[in-house]
Amino acid sequence: MDVGFFAAHEQYAPSRLLNHAELAEDAGFDSVWTSDHFHPWWHTGAHCGAAWPWLGSALERTDSVRMGTGVTPPVGRYHPGLLTQFAATLGSMYPGRVHLTLATGEAMNERPLGYEWPDYPERRARLVDACRIYRKLMSGEFADYDGHYWNLDGAKLYTRPAEDVPLYVAGNGVHSAEVAGRYADGFLTLAPIETYQSELVPALEAGAEEAGRDPSDIRRVRQAGVSYAEEYADALDAVEFWTGTMAVGFDEEVADPREIEARGRDLPREDWADWGLVTDDIGDVRDLLARHEDAGFDEVELLSSSPRQKVFAAAMRDEVL
Repeated sequence: MDVGFFAAHEQYAPSRLLNHAELAEDAGFDSVWTSDHFHPWWHTGAHCGAAWPWLGSALERTDSVRMGTGVTPPVGRYHPGLLTQFAATLGSMYPGRVHLTLATGEAMNERPLGYEWPDYPERRARLVDACRIYRKLMSGEFADYDGHYWNLDGAKLYTRPAEDVPLYVAGNGVHSAEVAGRYADGFLTLAPIETYQSELVPALEAGAEEAGRDPSDIRRVRQAGVSYAEEYADALDAVEFWTGTMAVGFDEEVADPREIEARGRDLPREDWADWGLVTDDIGDVRDLLARHEDAGFDEVELLSSSPRQKVFAAAMRDEVL
């Protein structure tokens, strides 16, 4: 099973994240995933660099580690044709090292730029448009597409990689899992293992079978939060930045990081450990990975909120990877 490192634009400046990408590769991580947000999940001390220019720099800075977004929403601010062009350009420059992950997104990426924040069925329909457009343009042919929301009119992708950049779809419910089964090379989820096995896998497989695809060809990935430090209290303190993700649902029409932070600060400290794995024992991370491998995942990407990423990377290198 592969292990990925999540480069969080919300928490770190882009230049510092470049250092983290190098740390991840040196430690033996197989991949680096990065967030693609306009606003972050916190206000105080937050950042929110743009994913796509950063990916170009990070790919150049590293040698072989795979990289891509996790996730990019094709809801309003991005036309799927442009996302396909972004991915194809990087894929042509760094063969075999790039992926694109699409999902239904959050309001913080759309509302600040003046776009509407539609309900989930509408966002799912736009996601389907995006997947279809991606496949059409990656073929290299002139393409027309009259979609639910997104369209093409004689569009052609002139710069293409030798092999298509893998397309992933992310989701935590059965409807997004079914879309992944129909169109994607991989499926990314944050859902608990039990939900993944009992609800999402059947939906993923049903979508693939209805599309005449082999479900076993679809790569299964889970994002897991980890905060590791040599002292447990330090590891728990470092989770506070991400408590906004616990206080605001992905479907809520909340786009102001100040409101998200205020909600997060209302969570009692004893609940912060529910965010993910908070530990002073790096062996716990090894156990977490083993549980996911037993559950059938092909990869786990770790969103590390560790207060000292160098310490986390070194521990992963020496005792896990």
